[in-house]
Amino acid sequence: MFKYFRRILAWPTSLFGALVLQLLTCAMGLSLAHADYPERSIKMVVPYPAGGATDVVARAVAQKLGDRLKQPVVIENKGGASGQIGADFVSKATPDGYTIVFTAADTHSINPYVYPKIAYDAKKDFTPIAEVGILQMTLIVNPNVKAKTVQEYVNLVRQQAGKMSYASYGTGSSSHVAMAMLNVSEKLDILHIPFQGAAPAISAVMAGQIDAMMVPLTLAYPNHQAGKVRLLGVAAPNRFVSAPDMPTFTEQGYPINATPWLGILGPAKLPQNIIEKLNLEINAVCDDPQILDLLVKNGLAVETKNVSQFKAYLDSESERWGATIRAANIKAE
Repeated sequence: MFKYFRRILAWPTSLFGALVLQLLTCAMGLSLAHADYPERSIKMVVPYPAGGATDVVARAVAQKLGDRLKQPVVIENKGGASGQIGADFVSKATPDGYTIVFTAADTHSINPYVYPKIAYDAKKDFTPIAEVGILQMTLIVNPNVKAKTVQEYVNLVRQQAGKMSYASYGTGSSSHVAMAMLNVSEKLDILHIPFQGAAPAISAVMAGQIDAMMVPLTLAYPNHQAGKVRLLGVAAPNRFVSAPDMPTFTEQGYPINATPWLGILGPAKLPQNIIEKLNLEINAVCDDPQILDLLVKNGLAVETKNVSQFKAYLDSESERWGATIRAANIKAE
């Protein structure tokens, strides 16, 4: 190695200077290439169908983010395979900051453990950019179930082991795994009935066909107030600001945190200055009173994180959800 270094030092001064100048020019060129980011519109992929809860939040965030960046942020829906199609598309995109994904815990914290064949590596193929919010999940039962608290429900399930049922909006979905957290923790034997989507699942609970379900607060609370279901608790560490009367699982003696995240990621090898800029601007969007109000109305608790905090959080979430999936032996073909 040292002999090559001596050869370089032996080069004529003009040649050595030219080499250094060229290297500096290349480095500056790479830096300047991203200095004015963004110079054109940004594609924000939502790996779910248009009109869903995630899509609604993504469009509001994209609009405000575009205003701040002075370039349009255009939503492109690529739904299918529990978000895998859209996520895979972004994993293969050029890492220049012009293709990012607005996604949920399902694609990165859940799918890698549920699906034996998945086209992307949730950790290696993506760059964490910013968290948008944490979804509040709740346990609901149909009004015929004789339980008003989580403890009463757990006792009832134990008395009728294998006879009670719960719905989810798909095998391996966040609603399925959220319920599995309680089942694994308390060693409960409950029949799982998967549906294709949240609407038919919660309808079955309201109709008395299914006993229980883990569902986002925004779907549970209005139906609870209308007497169509009974809400037993919020599966989160703290009470939610828009439902202060609803006790948490933790308060009831069950320290279960079944709160899926929503966030924005890019493909791997995204330049650091672009990551930092997007993180700064997305955090500012989430702190905007108008967007913050929309996020809360959609059942999201907001706690902005810098890039390193968000990455560490995603790593811990992967392990947390993965541990439940392995313990419950949840697999989707």
